[in-house]
Amino acid sequence: MSTATFFSAPTLADIVRSLFAGYNADTGLLKAQKLGLVQHPNIEVKDKGYMLKIDEAVADSTRVVVALQLFGPDGKHDRNKIAFYNKNYIFIKDENGNKVGEMYDYGSTDDFYYMMAIFPEPMQTDRLTVEGTIQQLRNTPTKTSITPGNWDFTFNLDLKEANKQTHITPLQGEYTSSDGMTVRLKRLTRMVQGVRLEFDTELSGEALKRSPGELWKEQKLSFHFEDLAGNEIHSVNTRKMPAVDSVMIDGNTAGNKPGLMHWSYTFKELPIDSSYKFVLDGYFVAETDGTSVEFNPQRLKEEAIKLDWKGDRLVLNDFMTVNQPTSEGDKLESSLYVTGDLRNEFSFDKWVVRIADKSEFTTQGRGILSPEGDNWKDGVTVLSSITESNKPFEFRFPALTPVPDKLTLIRTVVGKQYTNTDWRLELSEKKNGR
Repeated sequence: MSTATFFSAPTLADIVRSLFAGYNADTGLLKAQKLGLVQHPNIEVKDKGYMLKIDEAVADSTRVVVALQLFGPDGKHDRNKIAFYNKNYIFIKDENGNKVGEMYDYGSTDDFYYMMAIFPEPMQTDRLTVEGTIQQLRNTPTKTSITPGNWDFTFNLDLKEANKQTHITPLQGEYTSSDGMTVRLKRLTRMVQGVRLEFDTELSGEALKRSPGELWKEQKLSFHFEDLAGNEIHSVNTRKMPAVDSVMIDGNTAGNKPGLMHWSYTFKELPIDSSYKFVLDGYFVAETDGTSVEFNPQRLKEEAIKLDWKGDRLVLNDFMTVNQPTSEGDKLESSLYVTGDLRNEFSFDKWVVRIADKSEFTTQGRGILSPEGDNWKDGVTVLSSITESNKPFEFRFPALTPVPDKLTLIRTVVGKQYTNTDWRLELSEKKNGR
C-alpha cells in the first residue's frame, strides 16, 4: 500500500484576479465571484492511479466555466494529460436533456484545465447539466502512448440566482448608408458574465443586385464602442492596431426576406454606470466582381505585375510548381506568389485562373492575413507567407504542366468594403429594466 500527498493548487477564486487582471480582465467572471455565484460540484473520480477533480464552476445564461484538475499517482496536478477530442469531451445539457454546448480548454493557466462553453443565445433555463466523458489520458496530442480508463462525471448547475441578474434594455436607433445598408439596433441583454447586443441589417434592392443569389448573406460589420470623451471601449472587426476586443461569441442568421440579417455579439462587459456611444465604422458584403489580368507566368520573376483593384494593391511576383505533401503522397500544385495590401475582405473573395482553352481552376489562398491600420476606417489586410522563408502569399491550384505562356487571374467575387458610414449613437442602460 502506498500513499501520495496531493499538492494544493490555487482555487478558481484565488487565481481569477491574477489571471485576468489589467487590460483584458474577465470582468464577468469577477462579477460572478463577487455575487457569490461560484458553485461547488465536489467531483472526484479515480481510475488507474489518476484522480479527476472539479471543485468549482460558474454558470449563467452566457456561459459555463469549470476548473478541472487531474492529479497523477505522485499527487501532482498534470496539465498536459487530457486532450479534449476523440474519446474525451464535456457537454452541457438543458433541463430537457438537449445538448446546448460543448466545453473547450481555454488555457491561460497551468493550475487547472480552464474549461469553458459559451452559448450563442442566452439560456432560458434554471438548471444546466454538465456531462463529461473522459476515456483516455496521454502526455500530448502528438504522442501515441495512451492510458485508457474511465473518469466520467455528471453534475447539475443552478441558474436561478444568476437569472435574477439578467436585465434587458430595448434600443432605438436606425441608420441607412448611401450604398444601401440599413442598421437597426434592437436590444442589450445584460447577464452576469456578459452583455449581448442584438441588431438587424437590411440591404436595399439596388445593393442586392450587386450580391445576387446567396452572396448577400456573406457580410461583416465593423463597429466600436467609445466613451463620451472618444476613448475606445471595445472594437469589432477592426483593422486598427492596437485595438480592444472583448467579443466572447457572435453570430448572424438570414431573415425571412432577401437582404435581411439578424446579428448578435456577446461582450465580456459594457459600461453600466455611464453613457457610451455605438459607432458604425463600415461593413463588407460579398459582390460579383469579374476583375481580371492576363499574364505570362514564366516571366513574372523578371517582371512583376502590379494591380490596383477596387482599392486592393496586389503584386504578382512569381509562379512555380510545388510539391504538396498529402496523406496519399506528394501532389504537384501550381503556386502563384502574391504580395499586397487589401482593403476589401479576402475571406469573401473567390479567385480562379483560366487557361487558353477556357478551362478554369479555383485557387486556394495559402499564407497569413495580418491587419494593419492606425484608424477606424483606413486599415488593410497584409498578405504574407505562412512559412519562415521570404516567399510571399500563395494562390494554389492544380498543377499546370507544362506551364502555359498565358494565364488569366480572375476575381469572380469580392468582399466589397464600405466605409462611407457616418453614424454614432449614444447608449444608456436602465439599471432596473428587465
